[in-house]
Amino acid sequence: MGSVLGRPSIRLVLVGPEGRINLGFILRLARNFGIDDVCVVNPQFDLSEPEIKEFAARGAELLGNVVVKSSIEECLSNVKLSICTTSIADLESDVLRQSLPPYLLSYVLPKTGKVALVFGRESVGLKREELSKCDLVSTLDTGTDYNVLNLSHAVAIYMYEVLRASVGESYEASECDEDVLRALRRELEELGSLLDDEKGIRALRNILFRANPRNPECGALYRVLKKIVFQLKQRNSHT
Repeated sequence: MGSVLGRPSIRLVLVGPEGRINLGFILRLARNFGIDDVCVVNPQFDLSEPEIKEFAARGAELLGNVVVKSSIEECLSNVKLSICTTSIADLESDVLRQSLPPYLLSYVLPKTGKVALVFGRESVGLKREELSKCDLVSTLDTGTDYNVLNLSHAVAIYMYEVLRASVGESYEASECDEDVLRALRRELEELGSLLDDEKGIRALRNILFRANPRNPECGALYRVLKKIVFQLKQRNSHT
């Protein structure tokens, strides 16, 4: 799905998939929704196994496009926005797991650039350190006490919601430049290190990417963060 007509390009990221059948179904879904950018982190099986092709149907055409990496960071390179999915979210004391439901993605999806949708293992999902690599966390709330969907079913729902959100009405605004977003992430990371406050910095990152700021605002935020980091370093060097 290319970045055309105000629609972002989607990268599907699967971390440690354990089921061959699920991967087949997911490739079929990717074909259904026009997504040809699939990145897999440490699959627990060989991608050439015939069972995958069998369940992928025409999605088997995408097997040649699948990129296999050893870390989630590699799959998130050069993306404008990354969204990690999890079934455990909105715990009162857990800043990392403050989530956005898929039906609200229209408020945060950029109109251009690459968006990564990240899904975890069938058994345990994404680990905390993996969730922390994403800009936002999203949860599909079923409204019951059994909130864990089959991986391919969750992927189907998110693909549909992202497609719907990306073609919906949105206000015209100049989006943040990708280079500025990368710089903001670097300054936030450095600020968190200087302050030794991972929780607070994660909260700032949550708010920043949920707000979908405009380009002038991103530039101003970057300059403020850079000044704060510089002043903290100056202060620390004199103590």
